Amino acid sequence: MFAGPLAAQPTSTSLSGNYLPQVLAASQTHRDSLTVLIKGQPGLPFWVRSLVRQPRYVALASQEVRVKDAPMQLFRACEARRCEASWLRALFSADGKRVLLYISDDKLGIKIFGDPTPQELAFIARP
Repeated sequence: MFAGPLAAQPTSTSLSGNYLPQVLAASQTHRDSLTVLIKGQPGLPFWVRSLVRQPRYVALASQEVRVKDAPMQLFRACEARRCEASWLRALFSADGKRVLLYISDDKLGIKIFGDPTPQELAFIARP
């Protein structure tokens, strides 16, 4: 669907093959970035509100992608037993200091956090 610089291009394994619950547990930077992004935001699914505290969701292995030649870490997660109805994509900078979030929920709609560029949005908006 996307070609050229928008296509996900796996590179080194350092940002690939990781799972969001483990990264959040191990990295204070990732944890803080995500917490600040979603804290106090209205209309979030309950499982998203508890991403950091209680990892009760299904998470796929991360993928390293390049956005305008900058390596970023893309995570996919969804509500257990409702993956088609409630899911998210999180895109972290390589250092974990910046995070973008795209949430799709059949009851609450679509929410986008972190002010993504059009190139970043292309990665997080596709299911």
